[in-house]
Amino acid sequence: RVYNSPCHLSVSFHRSTDKLRMESTDSGSLPTSPINPSFNPGVEFTKKTVNVQVKQSTEFHGDPGDTYRVRSNPKGWVLLINNEKFESETFSTRLGSEVDERNLEALFIQLGFKVLVRRNLKKDEMRRELNSFSGLDDHLASDMAVVCICSHGLDNGKIITSDCKEIDVREDIMRKFNNEECKNLKGKPKMFIFQACRGSEKDFGIIENNREPMRSLKPTGVDAIQFKKVPTWEDMLIVYSTIPGYVAIRNHFTGAWFVQSFCKVLMENSHNTDIQRMLDMVILELREQEGQERNIVSCTYKYQNFYKQLFFNPGLSEQ
Repeated sequence: RVYNSPCHLSVSFHRSTDKLRMESTDSGSLPTSPINPSFNPGVEFTKKTVNVQVKQSTEFHGDPGDTYRVRSNPKGWVLLINNEKFESETFSTRLGSEVDERNLEALFIQLGFKVLVRRNLKKDEMRRELNSFSGLDDHLASDMAVVCICSHGLDNGKIITSDCKEIDVREDIMRKFNNEECKNLKGKPKMFIFQACRGSEKDFGIIENNREPMRSLKPTGVDAIQFKKVPTWEDMLIVYSTIPGYVAIRNHFTGAWFVQSFCKVLMENSHNTDIQRMLDMVILELREQEGQERNIVSCTYKYQNFYKQLFFNPGLSEQ
């Protein structure tokens, strides 16, 4: 399934005398207040996707010796798994996740990728899809790959499948794409995006009397290192919608905060900005948002031997 343009979904919800709950977390914990208020005809809420319009590049960016090559057509393949519904009431339906799905799909299509969408996968199904994607012959002719998983998550590096079982981020997902198990992507950038909670804590921030100017969170660059052997785990960029131990926040009508910010920043800046700087921009944008409970959220990212800059170069290819 492929969408070539953003979609808008109109869904009628009911309102009660209580405050309408518009946000949930991806921790799997049930909300403390009802999600479906009592019926009130004429009250309609529209689920809105980001109007994704990716700016196109006019030239390739980055020093070829210090920049990953992302010039193939397509740029690469994306596996997008969205677990919205779960078999047990222990894990609530992830309202708004279909908006995230369409936002991310539209973004990566316009960046120049082919996108495979899978929904509500059980543990065995999820493993099969990851194995199949890892072994995709098309990776050989592509310059990178993306794995994006939207689901409930736990604080021990686990993702919840639709049958309410756990899979491990490192062993069940990332390992499938290291140099030992995915030779077609050896030396190519591999990006992992996890929209899921990593614990149950909520960040309510602190009050600053004299707020200092925002500073870049850009980490120190990695010096070139000579290896006698090629590392098994390398060229990996891992992006999380929240920091360890904390919840990720998802609006029922506009989707997850992180996904909204991620799509907006990339569509505006990917034509001339590398991924590390764009992720820092996402972090700074999320810093300014506050939820219904006056809580905030911070996304984070890390590298696994990710040696070079990465530009998406939307609209350009050498094929």
